[in-house]
Amino acid sequence: MCLKCCSYIDTLVSGSPILQNGKLIGAVTHVIVDGPQKGYAIFAENMLETAQGAAEQIKEAS
Repeated sequence: MCLKCCSYIDTLVSGSPILQNGKLIGAVTHVIVDGPQKGYAIFAENMLETAQGAAEQIKEAS
């Protein structure tokens, strides 16, 4: 895929896993359309903490 010519690169890669040394370390959140080599991501640890917090809130509410 040509990253420089694709105007929809942000929707194509958002949510893609980021692997380092064969381990999941995070996921792509979005990229800069005019500069597809730049963007933002979230660490897997932050995703896990957020999911655990949401699960606890749901448990408390029921």
